[in-house]
Amino acid sequence: MVPPDPFAAPHETRRFVRRILRAYADSELTMMIHLGHTTGLWSALSAGSGTSKEIADRAHLDERYVREWLSAVAAARVVNYDSRRKLFSLARARARALCGPSIYNMAPGSRMVSLGARNLERLGTAFATGDGVPYSAYLPEFPEILEEMNRNRLDALLVDHYLPLLPGVTEDLRRGIRAADVGTGSGHALNLLARAFPHSLFIGIDPSEVALARARAEAKSMGLSNVRFVRGRAGVLRRVGSFDLIMMFDAIHDLGRPQQTVGEVVRALRPGGRFLAQEPRASSELSANIGRTGAAFLYGISVTYCLPVSRSDGPGGLGTCWGERRARALLRSAGLSGIRVFEAPGNALALVYTARRPRSGRRPR
Repeated sequence: MVPPDPFAAPHETRRFVRRILRAYADSELTMMIHLGHTTGLWSALSAGSGTSKEIADRAHLDERYVREWLSAVAAARVVNYDSRRKLFSLARARARALCGPSIYNMAPGSRMVSLGARNLERLGTAFATGDGVPYSAYLPEFPEILEEMNRNRLDALLVDHYLPLLPGVTEDLRRGIRAADVGTGSGHALNLLARAFPHSLFIGIDPSEVALARARAEAKSMGLSNVRFVRGRAGVLRRVGSFDLIMMFDAIHDLGRPQQTVGEVVRALRPGGRFLAQEPRASSELSANIGRTGAAFLYGISVTYCLPVSRSDGPGGLGTCWGERRARALLRSAGLSGIRVFEAPGNALALVYTARRPRSGRRPR
């Protein structure tokens, strides 16, 4: 009789070990995507097939490092490899998802994952204390990363596809109104609108001087005179006047005091003024998010960035996947009416919320 193998594991354990190994391999692939993005290797590959030396020469990089990187992404079946001719190639459909101006370019998102990993030790402490990790811990890279993740989509879709979700606002912007962007970051969305609607005045609000420096530099490069960026939080709005339109792009779930902040935003709207926000697309119920790849990504970003940043500035704690039901309730309790929800143009991981401040009746608290 053959004695049992003391190192044998049940089938379910072995299968789960393989699942964990795939997760580790995907983590390494994320780093490879990051490197390919920041070094220009994806663009070099998109120019056509080549040997490791030819691709390294295109990117002006060291061949030995490039060969190892190419081996890694080929082993992950992202890049094709012709073993007879020693050629590496990137399919055109995949190139659109890894480089260039396409709205499907996902490579910048790899930098967000890498940035979160940098603060894992601080996050471990936060788990024990309940404190947050300050936004400053993610500087100076974060504003640039977020802009990269959204730039192509905003360039292609903001004016012609986002704004029409608020009927009549495009015409109002052409005539000239006052608009603000709270949590504007590097200000790219606001600069695009200021260029498209020269008769309107745009104010961007953000607490980060690092982000605002990027916003002001871009506005200057675009020759804009109808946009201004102010350092501060939503309370600053009352010092710069009232507005016909206020926007918040992926900002509410990062707030330390979301109810208070959105209330301040609503108070800064003129009666009948419009509100537009983009927030992550998820259910408010965990059970509905389980098994969704997009939700798993959003929860991970929440753990490594959104939740700790919000907790560093107040009780916060909405989390990236706070979901549509809770978002509707918060907007309603802040004093907004006519709340509508749309799938974000060109973004399967986001929803757009539109609403307005009532012209009369109960005033926002």
